Amino acid sequence: MGNTELYKKLEKKFSLFRLFIILILLPLAIYISNFTFKSRLFVVVIIITIIYLFIVLYASYNRRKRLESILKITIYIDIALISLFVYLLGGIKSDAYFLFYLIILCGGMKHGYRGTILSLIQIITSYFISIIIFGNFNLVIYLIRIIYLLVFSALMYEVTNRIRDSHLKEKEAKELAYKDSLTQLPNRLLMSDKFETMRINYFKTGKSFGISIIDIDNFKSINDSKGHAFGDKVLIKLSQLFIQCLGDDDFICRFGGEEFLVFFSDEDKSIIYNKAKNICDKIKKYDFYGEKITVSIGISIFNNKFTMIENISFADEAMYAVKNTGKNKVMLYDDLRFTLKQIS
Repeated sequence: MGNTELYKKLEKKFSLFRLFIILILLPLAIYISNFTFKSRLFVVVIIITIIYLFIVLYASYNRRKRLESILKITIYIDIALISLFVYLLGGIKSDAYFLFYLIILCGGMKHGYRGTILSLIQIITSYFISIIIFGNFNLVIYLIRIIYLLVFSALMYEVTNRIRDSHLKEKEAKELAYKDSLTQLPNRLLMSDKFETMRINYFKTGKSFGISIIDIDNFKSINDSKGHAFGDKVLIKLSQLFIQCLGDDDFICRFGGEEFLVFFSDEDKSIIYNKAKNICDKIKKYDFYGEKITVSIGISIFNNKFTMIENISFADEAMYAVKNTGKNKVMLYDDLRFTLKQIS
């Protein structure tokens, strides 16, 4: 599974492993190694590695998309850095060379069972070839290290699998909490999050957005005459039609009962009005299992001087004005306010 949230969860764990290598295994490898290294270059590599480690940790806990991309390429950076360490500590005959394989193994484990097996095969094969090419082959040491890698693989795969399962369960639970059980549309919990996201975007870019309340006309009489099961079928079909009429950046949720709420990503009143009018017209023409249904739609434009509830209430007022003037229409709150001023 390749989504970024899973990479974040795995990287939080693997970053601890990297830290263990840098602070524990690497000094130990230096101590037991009989090879010398170029001190200045080694210090530079150590500094770069520590900076890289903290960048990965920061990216794991941060939501900035520029940093998230690094989480998918850590395996390549790990291999490059560990190769430098191995070279500086004496090459393939150095005790530090074994760390190279551990990094490859951890990288493969991010991709589940298949990735673990492939990385393990790669490690065992390359290790065998390298000791044959460079000599110094010791069957006992080779077998001990292979057994160690197999045990380590099993343990690390289990950790990875548990993280993966935990992430999937957490994601499923979150989706259920944010979804309306009947229509499968988002519910009011996600509405609040979406409003806050669009509000923050407004302060960053100055781009406003539209808010709309859609109410099914005469829905109570439909339920009374046809039954609640029929009413549920209508709500499900309406939800599907709403999604078809909206853009990818628009947001719709079930607001309650027969009411739906839409956040239009556009800020131009005429574009928002035309989108809402399209919804109105499409539903009017549609045959709902032998029943004709219409909707009343009220629209307001986000105003940063007011709270979320107040902004929504303006759209709600416009929707009720439609109800009181014949239904099956779209009305902008600004037009309603202008009309009320004219009357007063």
